[in-house]
Amino acid sequence: MISAASSTDAHRASALLQATFEDGLNTAAGVRYRMRSALPTDRMGYWKAERDGELIGWAYAGLNTFAPTDTAGFAGIVVASGARRGGVGAALWESVSAHIDAIGVRRLVAHSEADDDSMRFPRTRGFALTATQTSLAVDPRTIARPTSLPPGVELRPFRSFVDDPEPVYNADRESILDEPGAEDFSGVTFETWLRHHWEHPDSDRDLGLVVLVDGEIAGMTFLMTDRERGRALNGGTGVRRAYRGRGLGLLMKQSSLAAAAEVGIVRVVTQNDETNAPMIAINERLGYKPISSGHSWVLER
Repeated sequence: MISAASSTDAHRASALLQATFEDGLNTAAGVRYRMRSALPTDRMGYWKAERDGELIGWAYAGLNTFAPTDTAGFAGIVVASGARRGGVGAALWESVSAHIDAIGVRRLVAHSEADDDSMRFPRTRGFALTATQTSLAVDPRTIARPTSLPPGVELRPFRSFVDDPEPVYNADRESILDEPGAEDFSGVTFETWLRHHWEHPDSDRDLGLVVLVDGEIAGMTFLMTDRERGRALNGGTGVRRAYRGRGLGLLMKQSSLAAAAEVGIVRVVTQNDETNAPMIAINERLGYKPISSGHSWVLER
Protein backbone atom coordinates (compact mmCIF):
# COMPACT_ATOMS: atom_id res chain seq x y z
CA MET A 1 0.00 0.00 0.00
CA ILE A 2 2.81 2.46 0.88
CA SER A 3 5.56 3.11 -1.66
CA ALA A 4 7.92 5.84 -2.79
CA ALA A 5 6.28 8.50 -4.97
CA SER A 6 7.67 10.27 -8.03
CA SER A 7 6.79 13.31 -10.11
CA THR A 8 4.69 11.07 -12.35
CA ASP A 9 2.23 10.97 -9.44
CA ALA A 10 1.89 14.77 -9.35
CA HIS A 11 -1.45 14.93 -11.13
CA ARG A 12 -3.09 12.44 -8.75
CA ALA A 13 -1.47 14.10 -5.73
CA SER A 14 -2.78 17.47 -6.88
CA ALA A 15 -6.32 16.08 -7.13
CA LEU A 16 -6.09 14.60 -3.63
CA LEU A 17 -4.75 17.83 -2.13
CA GLN A 18 -7.36 19.98 -3.86
CA ALA A 19 -10.15 17.70 -2.66
CA THR A 20 -8.81 17.82 0.91
CA PHE A 21 -7.92 21.48 1.38
CA GLU A 22 -10.15 24.34 0.34
CA ASP A 23 -7.51 26.88 1.34
CA GLY A 24 -4.69 25.77 -0.98
CA LEU A 25 -3.84 25.95 -4.67
CA ASN A 26 -1.96 22.66 -5.14
CA THR A 27 -1.79 22.65 -8.93
CA ALA A 28 -0.34 19.62 -10.67
CA ALA A 29 2.33 21.87 -12.19
CA GLY A 30 3.23 23.16 -8.74
CA VAL A 31 3.43 19.71 -7.14
CA ARG A 32 5.51 18.41 -10.06
CA TYR A 33 7.86 21.41 -9.91
CA ARG A 34 8.48 21.00 -6.20
CA MET A 35 9.45 17.39 -6.72
CA ARG A 36 11.61 17.87 -9.80
CA SER A 37 13.37 21.02 -8.60
CA ALA A 38 14.46 19.51 -5.27
CA LEU A 39 18.23 19.24 -4.88
CA PRO A 40 19.96 16.28 -3.21
CA THR A 41 20.84 18.59 -0.32
CA ASP A 42 17.11 19.18 0.30
CA ARG A 43 16.92 15.52 1.39
CA MET A 44 13.31 15.28 0.23
CA GLY A 45 11.25 12.13 0.41
CA TYR A 46 7.80 11.49 -1.06
CA TRP A 47 5.47 8.56 -0.40
CA LYS A 48 2.06 7.48 -1.63
CA ALA A 49 -0.64 5.17 -0.34
CA GLU A 50 -2.72 3.31 -2.89
CA ARG A 51 -5.69 1.02 -2.69
CA ASP A 52 -6.78 -0.88 -5.79
CA GLY A 53 -4.82 1.57 -7.91
CA GLU A 54 -6.41 4.65 -6.32
CA LEU A 55 -4.24 7.23 -4.57
CA ILE A 56 -5.61 7.56 -1.04
CA GLY A 57 -2.64 9.06 0.79
CA TRP A 58 0.32 11.35 0.20
CA ALA A 59 3.29 12.29 2.39
CA TYR A 60 6.53 14.23 2.13
CA ALA A 61 9.41 15.27 4.37
CA GLY A 62 12.72 17.04 4.02
CA LEU A 63 15.01 19.74 5.31
CA ASN A 64 13.83 23.32 5.75
CA THR A 65 16.23 24.97 3.32
CA PHE A 66 15.22 28.42 4.59
CA ALA A 67 16.52 27.66 8.08
CA PRO A 68 20.13 28.40 9.14
CA THR A 69 20.81 24.80 10.26
CA ASP A 70 20.60 21.41 8.58
CA THR A 71 18.64 19.89 11.46
CA ALA A 72 15.34 21.75 10.81
CA GLY A 73 12.77 19.91 8.76
CA PHE A 74 9.16 19.84 7.66
CA ALA A 75 6.66 17.13 6.83
CA GLY A 76 3.11 16.64 5.65
CA ILE A 77 0.68 13.74 5.53
CA VAL A 78 -2.66 13.78 3.70
CA VAL A 79 -5.24 10.98 3.63
CA ALA A 80 -8.38 10.99 1.49
CA SER A 81 -11.51 11.63 3.56
CA GLY A 82 -13.02 8.23 2.76
CA ALA A 83 -9.85 6.36 3.77
CA ARG A 84 -9.26 7.83 7.22
CA ARG A 85 -9.19 5.91 10.51
CA GLY A 86 -7.89 2.88 8.70
CA GLY A 87 -4.20 3.15 9.51
CA VAL A 88 -3.15 4.88 6.29
CA GLY A 89 -1.85 7.99 8.04
CA ALA A 90 -0.01 5.90 10.62
CA ALA A 91 1.66 3.86 7.88
CA LEU A 92 2.74 7.01 6.05
CA TRP A 93 4.09 8.43 9.32
CA GLU A 94 6.33 5.40 9.69
CA SER A 95 7.99 6.27 6.37
CA VAL A 96 8.22 9.96 7.28
CA SER A 97 9.63 9.27 10.74
CA ALA A 98 12.27 6.88 9.42
CA HIS A 99 13.29 9.44 6.80
CA ILE A 100 13.68 12.37 9.19
CA ASP A 101 15.70 10.15 11.51
CA ALA A 102 17.97 9.19 8.61
CA ILE A 103 18.59 12.79 7.53
CA GLY A 104 19.20 14.08 11.07
CA VAL A 105 16.17 16.31 11.62
CA ARG A 106 15.93 17.51 15.20
CA ARG A 107 13.15 20.09 14.85
CA LEU A 108 10.22 19.08 12.65
CA VAL A 109 7.39 21.45 11.66
CA ALA A 110 4.03 20.21 10.42
CA HIS A 111 0.61 21.74 9.88
CA SER A 112 -2.92 20.49 10.45
CA GLU A 113 -6.52 21.53 10.13
CA ALA A 114 -8.24 22.53 13.37
CA ASP A 115 -10.70 19.62 13.59
CA ASP A 116 -10.33 17.05 16.37
CA ASP A 117 -9.12 14.18 14.16
CA SER A 118 -6.47 16.31 12.44
CA MET A 119 -5.20 17.66 15.76
CA ARG A 120 -5.14 14.26 17.42
CA PHE A 121 -2.66 12.87 14.90
CA PRO A 122 0.30 15.18 15.74
CA ARG A 123 -0.54 15.32 19.44
CA THR A 124 -0.32 11.56 19.85
CA ARG A 125 3.09 11.62 18.14
CA GLY A 126 4.64 14.15 20.49
CA PHE A 127 4.17 17.37 18.54
CA ALA A 128 3.52 20.61 20.41
CA LEU A 129 1.04 23.17 19.09
CA THR A 130 2.97 26.39 18.48
CA ALA A 131 0.86 28.63 16.24
CA THR A 132 -2.66 29.06 14.88
CA GLN A 133 -3.64 30.37 11.47
CA THR A 134 -6.91 31.39 9.89
CA SER A 135 -7.54 30.90 6.18
CA LEU A 136 -9.65 33.58 4.53
CA ALA A 137 -11.05 34.08 1.05
CA VAL A 138 -12.25 37.02 -1.03
CA ASP A 139 -13.79 37.48 -4.45
CA PRO A 140 -11.37 39.95 -6.08
CA ARG A 141 -14.14 41.21 -8.36
CA THR A 142 -15.41 43.13 -5.32
CA ILE A 143 -12.17 45.12 -5.10
CA ALA A 144 -11.44 48.25 -7.13
CA ARG A 145 -7.99 49.45 -8.10
CA PRO A 146 -6.63 52.35 -6.04
CA THR A 147 -7.67 55.61 -7.65
CA SER A 148 -4.27 57.20 -7.04
CA LEU A 149 -0.85 56.51 -5.57
CA PRO A 150 0.89 58.58 -2.89
CA PRO A 151 3.67 60.91 -4.10
CA GLY A 152 6.87 59.03 -4.88
CA VAL A 153 5.13 55.62 -4.82
CA GLU A 154 5.18 53.30 -7.82
CA LEU A 155 3.83 49.79 -8.39
CA ARG A 156 5.51 47.38 -10.79
CA PRO A 157 4.72 43.76 -11.67
CA PHE A 158 7.29 41.07 -10.96
CA ARG A 159 7.78 40.77 -14.71
CA SER A 160 9.68 44.06 -14.59
CA PHE A 161 12.40 42.36 -12.53
CA VAL A 162 12.92 39.11 -14.44
CA ASP A 163 16.39 40.19 -15.60
CA ASP A 164 17.53 40.92 -12.05
CA PRO A 165 15.24 39.71 -9.24
CA GLU A 166 17.89 39.99 -6.52
CA PRO A 167 16.63 43.39 -5.26
CA VAL A 168 13.21 41.80 -4.79
CA TYR A 169 14.83 38.97 -2.84
CA ASN A 170 16.70 41.41 -0.60
CA ALA A 171 13.50 43.22 0.31
CA ASP A 172 11.54 39.99 0.77
CA ARG A 173 14.23 38.48 2.99
CA GLU A 174 14.13 41.51 5.29
CA SER A 175 10.36 41.40 5.62
CA ILE A 176 9.96 37.63 6.17
CA LEU A 177 12.39 37.67 9.11
CA ASP A 178 9.59 39.33 11.08
CA GLU A 179 6.86 36.93 9.96
CA PRO A 180 5.23 35.22 12.95
CA GLY A 181 4.74 31.47 13.10
CA ALA A 182 6.64 28.23 13.58
CA GLU A 183 8.85 28.49 10.49
CA ASP A 184 12.45 29.73 10.57
CA PHE A 185 13.34 31.79 7.49
CA SER A 186 16.61 33.26 8.73
CA GLY A 187 18.84 31.06 6.56
CA VAL A 188 17.25 31.76 3.19
CA THR A 189 19.69 32.39 0.33
CA PHE A 190 19.10 34.03 -3.01
CA GLU A 191 19.47 30.70 -4.83
CA THR A 192 16.95 28.96 -2.56
CA TRP A 193 14.50 31.86 -2.81
CA LEU A 194 14.76 31.77 -6.60
CA ARG A 195 14.02 28.07 -6.72
CA HIS A 196 11.19 27.96 -4.20
CA HIS A 197 9.45 31.28 -4.84
CA TRP A 198 10.49 33.26 -7.88
CA GLU A 199 10.72 30.37 -10.35
CA HIS A 200 7.70 28.44 -9.06
CA PRO A 201 5.28 27.96 -11.99
CA ASP A 202 2.29 29.16 -9.96
CA SER A 203 3.98 32.45 -9.03
CA ASP A 204 2.25 34.92 -11.33
CA ARG A 205 4.74 37.42 -12.74
CA ASP A 206 1.95 39.74 -13.93
CA LEU A 207 -0.06 39.81 -10.70
CA GLY A 208 2.75 39.71 -8.16
CA LEU A 209 3.73 43.30 -7.41
CA VAL A 210 6.63 45.33 -6.07
CA VAL A 211 6.12 48.74 -4.47
CA LEU A 212 8.83 51.36 -4.81
CA VAL A 213 9.17 54.54 -2.79
CA ASP A 214 11.35 57.20 -4.40
CA GLY A 215 12.86 54.49 -6.57
CA GLU A 216 13.69 52.08 -3.71
CA ILE A 217 11.94 48.73 -3.31
CA ALA A 218 9.85 48.99 -0.16
CA GLY A 219 7.90 45.74 -0.35
CA MET A 220 6.31 43.05 -2.47
CA THR A 221 3.26 40.82 -2.68
CA PHE A 222 3.26 37.35 -4.27
CA LEU A 223 0.16 35.93 -5.91
CA MET A 224 0.10 32.25 -6.84
CA THR A 225 -2.55 31.53 -9.47
CA ASP A 226 -4.40 28.73 -11.18
CA ARG A 227 -5.97 30.73 -13.97
CA GLU A 228 -7.69 27.69 -15.44
CA ARG A 229 -9.71 27.23 -12.23
CA GLY A 230 -10.01 30.95 -11.49
CA ARG A 231 -8.27 30.46 -8.14
CA ALA A 232 -5.37 32.22 -6.47
CA LEU A 233 -3.40 32.14 -3.25
CA ASN A 234 -1.61 35.03 -1.60
CA GLY A 235 1.99 33.84 -1.39
CA GLY A 236 3.17 36.50 1.04
CA THR A 237 2.99 40.27 1.40
CA GLY A 238 5.85 42.08 3.09
CA VAL A 239 7.08 45.61 3.64
CA ARG A 240 10.60 46.52 4.72
CA ARG A 241 10.87 47.87 8.25
CA ALA A 242 11.71 51.44 7.29
CA TYR A 243 8.57 51.73 5.15
CA ARG A 244 5.95 50.24 7.44
CA GLY A 245 2.97 52.20 8.69
CA ARG A 246 2.36 53.96 5.36
CA GLY A 247 -0.38 51.72 3.99
CA LEU A 248 1.89 50.11 1.39
CA GLY A 249 0.85 46.54 2.22
CA LEU A 250 -2.80 47.43 1.68
CA LEU A 251 -1.96 49.28 -1.52
CA MET A 252 -0.05 46.34 -3.01
CA LYS A 253 -2.59 43.73 -2.06
CA GLN A 254 -5.54 45.80 -3.28
CA SER A 255 -3.85 46.44 -6.62
CA SER A 256 -2.85 42.81 -7.06
CA LEU A 257 -6.36 41.57 -6.29
CA ALA A 258 -8.01 44.03 -8.66
CA ALA A 259 -5.63 42.94 -11.43
CA ALA A 260 -6.39 39.29 -10.66
CA ALA A 261 -10.10 39.88 -11.19
CA GLU A 262 -9.36 41.37 -14.60
CA VAL A 263 -7.78 38.08 -15.79
CA GLY A 264 -10.60 35.87 -14.53
CA ILE A 265 -9.64 35.05 -10.94
CA VAL A 266 -12.80 34.77 -8.84
CA ARG A 267 -11.44 33.50 -5.50
CA VAL A 268 -8.26 34.40 -3.62
CA VAL A 269 -7.25 32.71 -0.38
CA THR A 270 -4.82 33.98 2.21
CA GLN A 271 -3.55 32.73 5.58
CA ASN A 272 -3.11 34.81 8.72
CA ASP A 273 -1.17 33.92 11.84
CA GLU A 274 -3.45 34.90 14.71
CA THR A 275 -0.75 37.23 16.11
CA ASN A 276 -0.16 39.16 12.86
CA ALA A 277 -2.34 42.17 13.67
CA PRO A 278 -1.20 44.43 10.77
CA MET A 279 -2.04 41.80 8.12
CA ILE A 280 -5.30 40.91 9.84
CA ALA A 281 -6.31 44.58 9.58
CA ILE A 282 -5.38 44.71 5.88
CA ASN A 283 -7.38 41.61 5.06
CA GLU A 284 -10.41 42.90 6.97
CA ARG A 285 -10.24 46.13 4.96
CA LEU A 286 -10.18 44.14 1.73
CA GLY A 287 -13.18 42.02 2.67
CA TYR A 288 -11.56 38.61 3.25
CA LYS A 289 -13.83 36.23 5.18
CA PRO A 290 -12.70 33.24 7.29
CA ILE A 291 -13.14 29.81 5.72
CA SER A 292 -11.10 27.52 7.99
CA SER A 293 -8.54 27.36 10.77
CA GLY A 294 -5.31 25.45 11.13
CA HIS A 295 -2.38 24.89 13.43
CA SER A 296 1.39 24.66 13.26
CA TRP A 297 3.09 21.93 15.26
CA VAL A 298 6.71 21.35 16.26
CA LEU A 299 8.33 18.05 17.20
CA GLU A 300 11.67 18.31 18.99
CA ARG A 301 13.65 15.09 18.60
